[in-house]
Amino acid sequence: MYCVRYGNEVFYLRIAEERATSLAPEARAHTLLRERGVKAPEVVYFEPFDEALERSVMLTTEIRGEPLSLGGFDANTPVILREAGRDLARINDVLVEGFGWIRRDQENGAMLQAEHGTQRAFVLEYLDADLALLSGTMLTPAEVATVRIALLSWDAEHARLAHGDLDLSHIYQHAGRYTGIIDFGEIRGAGRFYDLGHFKLHDGEARFQRVLPNLLDGYGEIWPLPADYEAQIRRWSLQIGIRALARSLTRSPSMYQQYLLATVRGLIQRREGEQN
Repeated sequence: MYCVRYGNEVFYLRIAEERATSLAPEARAHTLLRERGVKAPEVVYFEPFDEALERSVMLTTEIRGEPLSLGGFDANTPVILREAGRDLARINDVLVEGFGWIRRDQENGAMLQAEHGTQRAFVLEYLDADLALLSGTMLTPAEVATVRIALLSWDAEHARLAHGDLDLSHIYQHAGRYTGIIDFGEIRGAGRFYDLGHFKLHDGEARFQRVLPNLLDGYGEIWPLPADYEAQIRRWSLQIGIRALARSLTRSPSMYQQYLLATVRGLIQRREGEQN
């Protein structure tokens, strides 16, 4: 990502990491979201394949301000999060063909297509390997068994667009007002509550104040939450947390790893309590 300044305007240039990777699906997602009124960056230029760079390129407008992760909690924060929740509900209302990472091998990006035909295939893609890695080192056999029960029989009928990496660092504000959501580089197809599950997993990491309820207030204004929404959010948090915790073992021990472990264990204990 490159920042481009032109006079008083600021733009951001995205260049695909690989020659065969197209930014067309990402550009298409930006367009669809803005058509729905989402405060997302606007694509002002897109080139499927730049001959000089030998890459797909995309130029977007700036979302003004700074992320909520940098500021303290004040009277404006619930209002900002409520509006962000409304935008998130609109993002998650976009239908996707398939589950998992959005395919980047489409030059025109007319359809948002993902890698797997079912949510079950997406959820189980790394589960066995991740649990084998975590078993005995991070999680007890009983905890591993609880995770398997929670995730093995899980499926959904329709895939929807997920931001894929939503936390406070991607929600922007300026002068106490919500300005938008950034960084759609990890979009995927998933169940409706994937992004809320990701947000819950990291709620409390950047600040001690839990703010998911504020986000949910706005979300529910656009899409009424079902009776079991909390359980669905927790299940996605567990799936995402297991994947992130297993990946953290390939790096040096860190505070983030300890945060993930504590959060995942809390989710497992909640699940065990529901089963008893």
